[in-house]
Amino acid sequence: MRGFDFVTPTTVPAALKAAKGKKYKFIAGGTNFMPDLRHDHSGGIKLVIDLMRIKTLKGISASKGTVKLGALTTVTDLLKSRLIAREAPILTAMAAKFAGPIIRNRATVAGNLIDGGPAADIVPSLLALKAAVKLAGPKGRRTVALDKFLTGYRTTDINPGEIITEVTFPSPGKNHLHGFYKLARRNAMAITVVGAAVVLRMKGDTCQEAGISLGSVAPVPVRCYEAEKILEGEAITLDLAQKAAEACAATASPIDDIRASAEYRQLMCEVLPRRLICQAAGISIDHN
Repeated sequence: MRGFDFVTPTTVPAALKAAKGKKYKFIAGGTNFMPDLRHDHSGGIKLVIDLMRIKTLKGISASKGTVKLGALTTVTDLLKSRLIAREAPILTAMAAKFAGPIIRNRATVAGNLIDGGPAADIVPSLLALKAAVKLAGPKGRRTVALDKFLTGYRTTDINPGEIITEVTFPSPGKNHLHGFYKLARRNAMAITVVGAAVVLRMKGDTCQEAGISLGSVAPVPVRCYEAEKILEGEAITLDLAQKAAEACAATASPIDDIRASAEYRQLMCEVLPRRLICQAAGISIDHN
């Protein structure tokens, strides 16, 4: 790691101005950025811009059926938020399984998205919630659906000079069902082997809208569009959950690595969504 300048702007315009014409990197919690920086011997980064003092990028709120997460919302913020526990408890469940307390205190929503990794733990739940990413940059502000924002392995749709300002999603409503599971080699401080998230918006026994996603089984976390279509407009049964789970598995393209084989991951891409759908809907999966 070579030397660099370090600035701490307190407004979004000041941060964007600091980046103009520079070989820069924005930093928030730094839990991914700092390890990457330690191994960067190119000297390409001349300026690090710390965003953590920008108050307008913090906070959790809800208005007119939309939940808003400031870019600098930490995983601990999600875990402790009563609003999140009420409006999107899947994020509470995710936060409880995210790394450990020290990392949760630093890791931010925007940082997890911008890293673009396949095992980013926040992303599957936000995909299931059909979140959107709000950005600000030299050319103004824009909004991108999260499933379009993630473009490839550790690559995103962010343009030079842009920063994430907010992540939003429609409140799934009081009658929604949800499920989250992080399969890993241990219970804390572990990279995900397979992650799964399910959000079901219900009207009576009928699933009006479904959001299903998988993590760590493709170059980026993925929405399982076909599985969602199978459930929507139907009463959820074990057979229907099985069909949706099979569609989830068809979406995945896992690899072998030191944590698990591709074959095992492929199997879990069917097992975990089926389990989460059935558990959320109160359906027994005991065949005995």
